[in-house]
Amino acid sequence: MAKKAKKVAKKRASKSKTAKNYVIISNRGYGKKLKGVKIFFEGKKPSGFKKDGSIGFGKNILELLTRTFPKFQWIVTEDKNEIEVTYGVHRVRTSTSTLQKMYSQSFSLTKDIKDDIIRKNFSVLYPGHFKFDHAEKYKPGTIGSILKENILNDLSSEDKDELNKFIPNYAAKESVSVVSVLNATAQIKTLKELAGEMRTELQGNHSEKWWQDYIKKTILIIQQGYIKAIEKMNVALGNTQLPDFCLVTHDNFLDILEIKKPSTELIKEDSRNNFRWDAEISSAIIQIENYIEYISKNAESIRGYIKDKYKIDLKVVRPRGIVLAGVSSNFTTQKQRDDFRLLTLASKNIVFVTYDELITRLENFIEVLEQHSATK
Repeated sequence: MAKKAKKVAKKRASKSKTAKNYVIISNRGYGKKLKGVKIFFEGKKPSGFKKDGSIGFGKNILELLTRTFPKFQWIVTEDKNEIEVTYGVHRVRTSTSTLQKMYSQSFSLTKDIKDDIIRKNFSVLYPGHFKFDHAEKYKPGTIGSILKENILNDLSSEDKDELNKFIPNYAAKESVSVVSVLNATAQIKTLKELAGEMRTELQGNHSEKWWQDYIKKTILIIQQGYIKAIEKMNVALGNTQLPDFCLVTHDNFLDILEIKKPSTELIKEDSRNNFRWDAEISSAIIQIENYIEYISKNAESIRGYIKDKYKIDLKVVRPRGIVLAGVSSNFTTQKQRDDFRLLTLASKNIVFVTYDELITRLENFIEVLEQHSATK
């Protein structure tokens, strides 16, 4: 009897353990149709996976899968991208690195553009199930539904600039055949010139100060997710050290950007033939961690300062750190690439971006803008 009881207990424990490998969606932002849907995960629970089921791109991915498959399970994995069909159920596995890649490409893009990014990546990962032809056209009624809301106080300076460009054209033509998401035609030329300029400058021998000034001057154009660059926060906090350059995201969060040169060594081989952070990058990591800690402890003072000076009400003051340094194309072996990826994934509070990756993001954004600006 004792042996049988142990087996039953072991079986129940096993079932209980398996049952915990999912989160049930309760986040209101996912809508009524997705409420109660389970998002599964394999291995360690992803760090960005919240108790209410929210995860980056989660809503958009589930909406796509709902439209594509009658029955499915979405499973977030550590390193697998595949689709298996068992008893009519499509089990779609998506790796955390894929989600991170799509997030890097999106930053502040609208829902339609995010959908296009998902479709484009899924068409590569799962070519037998998804196809990506071109961006979807504007859906009639979208502008009307937005303008019914009281959005005047929420408009950013970029929103106002785009409205100022759009309204005269609308008044002159009296109708709009195809609406561009970001009035892209004018932007594409500027962004292409900037991408080309950056690739040229990478070949130069500029100082770290030159690159810091250049990125600070152009970051709001290069990375579309930011609405404000804040330099030299003048907050009286005793001996507290504050970063000299922060960025406010489109959804009112704070990022700290540490800028190093493209020629900065990222990783260094140790005595066991593994790669670790180079000394300069390690120093940057420690510096940013200290900044994050300082800002978190003095959250209310910093929040009040930014609200008074820039009229921006930050949602959460604990910032994210970003290190911009090096060029990943300098890696000559797969071991270097693999170890660099492992090092970047190991950091919870800091995102690492190389210069060539930053340019690639910009070029991907240009490609999406071109698709959305094409008229028929």
